[in-house]
This record gives sequence, C-alpha cells and structure tokens, in this order.
Amino acid sequence: MNIYWVSANLFGLELLKHVIGEIRLPIRGIITLPRGSKVVMYDGVPSRCWRVFDVPVYETQDINEEAEFLKTGGADLLIVCGWRQVIKSDILKIPCLGTIGFHPTLLPEGRGAAPIINTLLAGKSRSGVSLFQMAEGIDDGDIIGQEAFPIDVSDHADDLYTKIVASGKRLLDKYLLKILAGSAPRIPQVGEKATYYPKPKLANNRINLDQDSPEQVFRKIKALSKPYRGAYIVKDGKKIILWRAELTQ
Repeated sequence: MNIYWVSANLFGLELLKHVIGEIRLPIRGIITLPRGSKVVMYDGVPSRCWRVFDVPVYETQDINEEAEFLKTGGADLLIVCGWRQVIKSDILKIPCLGTIGFHPTLLPEGRGAAPIINTLLAGKSRSGVSLFQMAEGIDDGDIIGQEAFPIDVSDHADDLYTKIVASGKRLLDKYLLKILAGSAPRIPQVGEKATYYPKPKLANNRINLDQDSPEQVFRKIKALSKPYRGAYIVKDGKKIILWRAELTQ
C-alpha cells in the first residue's frame, strides 16, 4: 500500500507523527513545500522537519504539477493535511483509494482559508475537525467523520490548535484502517448550509484602538497568537505584538 502524505504545516506534522509512531502505518513518501516557497503557510514548518521520519521527502511548489510522479510512485492513497493549494481532479483521481483531507471546522461550516484564525475572529463557541474525501471544489467532498469540541472564551490560537490536533488523531484512529479497507463512510455535505471563510491579510493583524471595540481587539489577539504572527499595535513608531489577552468587565 503506497500512501503519500501531503502537508506543509504544524497540524500535518503532528498527525504524521501519530500515524507513524502510534498507528504504525508505513508512509511511502512525504510531499511538502520547498524552503522559500511562494505559498504562504501561517503555521508552516521548515522542510527539514519532515526528514526526521526516515521517509523520502519530496518538495514541490505546486502539487498539481506532480501527476507523473504520483503515477510512477503507484500512489494508492493521498492524505492531505495543511496544504493551501486547491488540488485539481487530475491529481485527486490518481490514487485508487482517493484523496482524503482534514479541515479544522465542522464542514460544511467554515470552508476556505485560515479556519482556526477565522473561527476565533468570529467568536465561535464550538468547532471541530472534519475528515473528508477531497473533491475539486473548496472543502466540499463527502464527510468521512467529524470530531467536535467546545471553544472556551479564554482559548487562544495555540489552545485551539491543541484541541484540533487531538481531534485529528482520534479521527485517524477511528477511520484510517477503514479507509484502507474501502469501508469508511461517505456522507455528502449539504451545500445549502455551507459557509466560507475569507483569506486573511497580514495588514489586518494591526489593531486600531480608535476603531476596534474591546471585543474585536480581544478576538484578534486570540486568533492571531502563536503559532501565527500575532496581532499588534503601533506606538511611537514601534510595533508591539500582543500574544495573550484577557477581557474583563
């Protein structure tokens, strides 16, 4: 069974550790972004981090240009976790078991970019992780399984990240072997219920104390804290990054 892992971020790295170390499933190859990639990953990890697994690592600027490589490698399954490019049908249809992906929202809610950041900016009290069969649209494939969790008022991005990684591991424990056996569930998403998150702009990391309400400032600090770049204010010409906050009456 030739399984290829496609990821360039911390979420994907943590789940791959679980697959190799706990589920003990062999991975044929890791596909990630090269150093200095033009694709921006706000929670990205260096390509060297993938080389600790004793698994061949392949770097590419665009997964959609790797059809011949995947065909030659006999890819049976692609697992995508943390990849900002839309993967085209030419790639998705190569593995005989398809391409599965993770998205840190309860799809069809919160399709699209930067789901962790956008979830906290929106002030959600509940979220989760979806494991789904990838299609050519934006996060619109059939659902294999979901894990939900509450979001505490005090949760910052790293707190949410911890919950997401734990949920992703549980989904792998529950469904990965079923996927390999061809017996995993596939539940179509209800398109009418879909919502989409916008792609964040780095300029929006700045806090405007004259315009933003206390609630907006609080959410922005939580959403953009580590592993992201941080919300900031400018005081006397200096940039001050705010990593943690508490909102009191």
